Amino acid sequence: MDSINFFSGPEIISIWEKIFWSMWVSIGFAVIFRTPKRSMWVVALLGGLGFSCRALLLYYFDDQIVFASFIAASLVGILSVYFAHRVHTPPIVFTIPAVINIIPGKPGYEFMISLIEVMTLKEGESLQFNYLVEMLEKATRTGFTLLALAFGVVFPLLIFKTQSVKQTNLNQIFLSKLAGLKKKKEEDPSP
Repeated sequence: MDSINFFSGPEIISIWEKIFWSMWVSIGFAVIFRTPKRSMWVVALLGGLGFSCRALLLYYFDDQIVFASFIAASLVGILSVYFAHRVHTPPIVFTIPAVINIIPGKPGYEFMISLIEVMTLKEGESLQFNYLVEMLEKATRTGFTLLALAFGVVFPLLIFKTQSVKQTNLNQIFLSKLAGLKKKKEEDPSP
């Protein structure tokens, strides 16, 4: 696939419109969650970046919504730790509204419709095995996508191994991790 096709042609209008509206969806949920006004621009930025990251990954890796959602939520989580220092607000204030627009609405809706159809079978009607397998596939895909979103949001806290990022200097952490990788690479000269 050519990367130029994703951001050019007739698709460019629709993807940029979707990113624009995903930013407003994130801001809307931030208002509901009473996010401080000084943090709204970060919520909008992270919402747009998360949505565009997932859209780009779904374009290149078709039908890999769990992977794409995890990577997008991880990006939002890592950037929220960075912006928490800049705006002096806890990272969770950014992550939840920014990740809400990544939640898989259509697969969840299709699963609920198929579940309702199975539950409302009348007496004497037979349930086809392939229909049941399709319903379970939709349920597992939706469930794993939601788990990937939750783990992606928590992922930065697992990396930085800290309960509070208030007194953490991210530049020092990144440099120490990078220095550790360089040192390990120098000690283990592999071909």
